[in-house]
Amino acid sequence: MTVKEFWDLVDAIDVDSREDGKYTEDEMYMIGNAFIEMDNSQKREVGGWDKLVEVLHPLDRDGEVMVKGDTFRQWIKNRRYQKDEMIHNDNMLSGQNIHDISFSEFQEKTEELKRNLYKQQVKTRDVMNSYRRTLRDEARIEEIKSMIEGAISKLPELNIEPFSYGDESEGDGETEAVMLISDMHIGMQIDNFANKYNNEIAKKRLDKYVRDTIKICKDNHVQRLNVMNLNDLIDGMIHVTGRIEQESDVVDQVIIAAEYIAQALEALQEAAPEVIYRGVTDNHSRVNVDYKEHIEKESFCKFIDFYLEARLKGSKVVFAHDNLDVDISMFELLNGKTMICAHGHRDNLNTILQGYIGATRKFIDYICVGHYHESKMKTFQGAKVFVNGSICGSSTYSISKRLFGDPEQTLLIFSGNNLAQYVIGLGDA
Repeated sequence: MTVKEFWDLVDAIDVDSREDGKYTEDEMYMIGNAFIEMDNSQKREVGGWDKLVEVLHPLDRDGEVMVKGDTFRQWIKNRRYQKDEMIHNDNMLSGQNIHDISFSEFQEKTEELKRNLYKQQVKTRDVMNSYRRTLRDEARIEEIKSMIEGAISKLPELNIEPFSYGDESEGDGETEAVMLISDMHIGMQIDNFANKYNNEIAKKRLDKYVRDTIKICKDNHVQRLNVMNLNDLIDGMIHVTGRIEQESDVVDQVIIAAEYIAQALEALQEAAPEVIYRGVTDNHSRVNVDYKEHIEKESFCKFIDFYLEARLKGSKVVFAHDNLDVDISMFELLNGKTMICAHGHRDNLNTILQGYIGATRKFIDYICVGHYHESKMKTFQGAKVFVNGSICGSSTYSISKRLFGDPEQTLLIFSGNNLAQYVIGLGDA
């Protein structure tokens, strides 16, 4: 805009015909906005902001006439910002000036903006839902643990009659035992020609295993007893046929199994000066019935371990928290050899050794698993794989597959390079 065009703009506004002879705010804004767009030389030729004040006699917010050009200039800038705020926002979102976009284009861009905002809203909601779900799960676990601790505090102290077997003199300090416990399947009821089983029978079989273990350990002067819980202590809820035969639900199964093992560990303190407990997860204790969607950490057997540690607080039983993963335990024996323990549901017995050697990058001397309900031992390139039997024995399912296994558990005694394997039968308990 030239100086002449600017004054033509001012002259075109006929204020002389008005009764008050004053410019309106919109007219003053139009003139001031045109003036602010001119370059500095043109502004000087007009006379600057002070000249505009003389011509327009603008009023401030208090109704007083502005006497300074800077005051009027700031008033124009403030009005311009307020008037153009929506345009600036539209420019920022669409890249076009609001005056240069048609209504249909504006609608299209608005719908696109709504879609993008909704997508972001969904993403944010999903993240927050996941976060809140994690917090809820943690809160529930903490509450359950608190309830367990509270319940345990009300239970009477474990008072197991000590067993006395053989010569109790100390050995050479290198004799060590590994007691495998697995496949008790608390909650399962069996009544067939080959086997009878329920929670009461499970307790009798476990008690016999404990008594025989104490005797064998004392006879061999065992200095350290490793109690290895290979799990499937509960029958769980993963098989419909199993759930039909169960005499207790999963919650009761956890409570019963945990108390049975707690009493066993209390008694096993008589077996050796040092007792160490470890546990791994299994398949029957999983929370999610669908194994394809199951997360290994979500397992009822973790509550059993928590119960045991709280129940045996103050005892000499050491709870080792040194697993490689929730379902794999690896530790070194007193003779310097390495043992790995797992439940076995993820392992193939023919390739188990090379699998663990590849995973750990070291030679594994002994591997112990449960799951198969049949005691056996295999040797691969000098390494030994022990498969533990079951406490429950032959079930309806196993008999349907023509798999007959006696109830039995495995106790291993290590003395230097010597190894003794005891398969303890429990069928007569």
